[in-house]
Amino acid sequence: MIAEPLVAWNHGIRLAGTLWMPMRTPRALVMMHPGSGPSDRDNDVLFPPIRNALLDAAVAVCSFDKRGVGGSSGSWLEAGITAQAEDLLAGTSAAKTALGEIPTGLFGHSQGGWVVLEAATAQSPEFVITNSGPAVSPREQETYSTLRSLQRRGCADAVVREAMAEFRQIMNLLELPFEVGWTEVEKRTRVPELLDAGAFIPSDPALWAFASQIIDHDPRPALRDLTVPLLSLYGEDDSVVPVQDSAAIVSSLVPSELLDLRIFPGGDHRIEIHDEFVDGYLESVVDFVDRVVHEAWKDEIRGVTDPVNRSGR
Repeated sequence: MIAEPLVAWNHGIRLAGTLWMPMRTPRALVMMHPGSGPSDRDNDVLFPPIRNALLDAAVAVCSFDKRGVGGSSGSWLEAGITAQAEDLLAGTSAAKTALGEIPTGLFGHSQGGWVVLEAATAQSPEFVITNSGPAVSPREQETYSTLRSLQRRGCADAVVREAMAEFRQIMNLLELPFEVGWTEVEKRTRVPELLDAGAFIPSDPALWAFASQIIDHDPRPALRDLTVPLLSLYGEDDSVVPVQDSAAIVSSLVPSELLDLRIFPGGDHRIEIHDEFVDGYLESVVDFVDRVVHEAWKDEIRGVTDPVNRSGR
């Protein structure tokens, strides 16, 4: 494995990343985009084992620190889903400049699932992989996550109902300026229970503005417009993403010939059990890339040998 530092630029923002090269000539490139918050190019400990499995299969891998993280300038709080997609495409361009034209796919974890779908609509890659990527909006996803967390804490049914009613009200307050909205948040009586459950309630102006920007992002149009193979991966026991709802939406919007949907029993939001990937997870990622790259290679050969394709028709 060879690791080369890489820099990309997007509207004056410096994005710092790494391009990992396999020991053999790479036959494909996977661009990895992390999940929510101030995530780095490794998505802490999640990406390295996935990356190593791809490198062993002669697939190059590249990822970047989010804005304001590691060596990147700017602030992740100023980059919504669309801006992150633009950052990802800038990184992809830099990686392909270093590698040349080879089949390229996008891999996004969690919030990164929204990002890679958005990027795919702007610049079609050869394939897309969403890893615990919600097929619902952030508002729907956070509502589900909060409900599951309150239930896991053993809160009484009445408390859960009241807390969820207040959480939905708080999400609606994101339409207001922070000073006005936060004053209203402080009037809610179930906020302590919500905070104890880890509910996403932005408590400073920058996070409030970020949340208001992304809260109603809808991934459905991007899924509907997808024209390349999609590997959609979920853990059955994910308490953050509504897996069954997401799987149903993906299945209804993506043509069956393009979709490889996998739900792993026992897997959590990182598709792990006790901090280890579930059996078959890494193999599923590598096999999917193998299959797509093989088909791309066959298409290239057909394009060279087929007189109709060679004539440009």
